[in-house]
Amino acid sequence: MDTAELEIKVIEFIASKVENIDASMITTASKFDELGFDSMDTIQLLFDAEDTFGVSFEGEEVKGLRSVGDIIDYINKHPSESNS
Repeated sequence: MDTAELEIKVIEFIASKVENIDASMITTASKFDELGFDSMDTIQLLFDAEDTFGVSFEGEEVKGLRSVGDIIDYINKHPSESNS
């Protein structure tokens, strides 16, 4: 899947996890805390994203994931059979 398609899918995925926010209000620059996610919510989001996008969020790199764009970049850098 190309980056533009992945961006749309990740934004729609995140919008489905946030109450009272439409996907059109979420951009790649949107930070998790701005969307109402605390640290535990963010961990759950990553667990759910693993299942949805077929990628494993692991290692030190995961600690730096703070925005929608960070997730997109991570998935692009760590392709799996389901998103390559």
